[in-house]
Amino acid sequence: MAKFKTLREAREDAGFTQQYMADELGVSRPTYIKIEEKPENASVLQARRICEILSRSYESIFFGRNAS
Repeated sequence: MAKFKTLREAREDAGFTQQYMADELGVSRPTYIKIEEKPENASVLQARRICEILSRSYESIFFGRNAS
């Protein structure tokens, strides 16, 4: 099982910048930074897209656990 990663750690492991993530989500970099600081404030659509971009489960990024 993969160790829990924060959104920032998952992004960095994937080799993506905050600007790349912001561009992929269609938001500004400051907005993405706020999402990274408090992932629970992301919209459902943003959360789904983040999971797609990072190839991680919703549970691992937003709840700190691996999917069953």
